[in-house]
Amino acid sequence: MTTSTDHTAVQVSVPIYWAMPGPTSFLAELGHLLEAHSAVAVCLERGAVAGAQHFINDAVKRACHEPERVVFLDVHDGSHIESDIGHHFARVQLSAMELAHWSQPPRVIVVLTPFSARSSERCRGFFEEFVKESAAVSGGAVRLVLVWSLLADRLPPKSPCELRFNGTLSEDEMHAYVTQRLVGRRGPGSTSLARHLVIEFAGADPLVAEELMALHHNVLLQLPESLASMPLKDASSDQAIGALKDWLEVRAQAAGSGVAWKRLEQRYWRACVRALLPWIEERRLPVVDKLRDSLEDYLFPTRGVWKKPLPWRPGSFQDIPINDLEFNDIVAMSHRDAADPFKGLDETANAALTACSKVKKVRDAIAHMRPPAAADIREMILSLDALLAEDGARNL
Repeated sequence: MTTSTDHTAVQVSVPIYWAMPGPTSFLAELGHLLEAHSAVAVCLERGAVAGAQHFINDAVKRACHEPERVVFLDVHDGSHIESDIGHHFARVQLSAMELAHWSQPPRVIVVLTPFSARSSERCRGFFEEFVKESAAVSGGAVRLVLVWSLLADRLPPKSPCELRFNGTLSEDEMHAYVTQRLVGRRGPGSTSLARHLVIEFAGADPLVAEELMALHHNVLLQLPESLASMPLKDASSDQAIGALKDWLEVRAQAAGSGVAWKRLEQRYWRACVRALLPWIEERRLPVVDKLRDSLEDYLFPTRGVWKKPLPWRPGSFQDIPINDLEFNDIVAMSHRDAADPFKGLDETANAALTACSKVKKVRDAIAHMRPPAAADIREMILSLDALLAEDGARNL
């Protein structure tokens, strides 16, 4: 695992990402368009996602029917498109106009992928000339595909058929992607909070998810501030989305930075709701069991029930049996009656009381729709994991 200072470039997990419904649908749509159009511009809005060229090429191959064939041309600064294409048609050179009029069988799909600014301009000219000429041709035997990075050049070539792919994932897809990437990994402690923080702060961007998954759990707990430790490749552009966009607004002290900060806090709060509340509830009864002897002793005069004062009804009480006590109830019992506060009878019970106080801090923040302090979360997890370590493998 990399640290917060290791800015090694990350990439998506190719087998997991390209199995997601969104990327799969994009590839299927490409196949459908090739059936109906002689020229298709495939525009990658956020640059080339890892594996994109392979899967695009594979989708083009699947769109072919025997005896059709596919010609893939990677175009670099030193490439001569007319000569490179002509080679595959047994010609010295083949211009865009000649390619559009080519009618000899079998049908051919030519895929151009530029890899530099100069090669992009050459591909633009070739593609646009092909489009213009093929509009007046019926029964041409060639289909032309141009793979264009909008991150490298925001102005794509003119095309009657353009397919855009932004590389983002839906909420459900991101949840599935991160969950599969983190199979077998939990944290901090026995919680799944790190996974939920990654899901919330990655939003729709799988590369941000990968950046976050490379951070240590302790750094993730410091979100959103820990976004500052990530290599913000597009910090000066309009490519950032979701939490990263909000963070850039906050960092730049833009006009909407206050609202952006609240959105970031809400992401943290949602992660805590999804990861910590069920985790806490699962541990309530095991903690009560650590306190059972002390509780039975303290509540003996009331036959094992706590007479919880009702603040809106002076002099009225709610009877709560031991098994139904919440963490907040136990903390209240230890502080409310100064003359006779609830205390643990042994070291384990006192440790359980301390854990209850730490849980209360975190739950109170969540209940008031605030993200708990990272230090409070860390202390709560350490306290409960240490207290219930012997029971963990057996019961939780």
